[in-house]
Amino acid sequence: MTEDAIYSFDDKYINFDQTFKKLNWLKFSNKRVLVLGLGLGSVILLLEKKYDQQMDYTAIEVDPEICRLCSKYTLDTIDSFVEVIPSEAMEFLSTDAEQYDLIIMDIFQSGDIPLKFQSESFITLLKGHLKADGLLLYNRLNITKEHKQENVTFSPIMEAAFPDMTTLEIKDNLMIVSDKDFLKTS
Repeated sequence: MTEDAIYSFDDKYINFDQTFKKLNWLKFSNKRVLVLGLGLGSVILLLEKKYDQQMDYTAIEVDPEICRLCSKYTLDTIDSFVEVIPSEAMEFLSTDAEQYDLIIMDIFQSGDIPLKFQSESFITLLKGHLKADGLLLYNRLNITKEHKQENVTFSPIMEAAFPDMTTLEIKDNLMIVSDKDFLKTS
């Protein structure tokens, strides 16, 4: 925990844990994953250790100190290939030509998602990096009245890009799932 951020702790990242629990992992094929907002690597740890998902990860984190701490405390416990790139997400996406099976959007600055990461142009970039049969998980806070209003305003942008999207309200978060067909039916 720092003045401006609360970092997830190992497998206790509840909103992602609960979301992963609802996914049908058989729908994923090659399992190339882009993680935007690495933090201390809890999402990767959960996927590998709790959900037994062996994947290849590209993790983007703007703060080099967070990259260092993640390498020191989490990545040594991961068997999957993880490439950590200390970069700003928009800059990375503007130059990266790869497509991914799963994109995890988990960027916050002082408890807020910067406006540029809520823009139509950013969502278009994300969609362009997602394989046709891929999945985007977009983490948003859903605590305050302001958060809830932002989520209402943001929803049409996501629906325009991902007409089959759905949302999961998990604790203090709203998890946007770009394609509801990835959710288990039961």
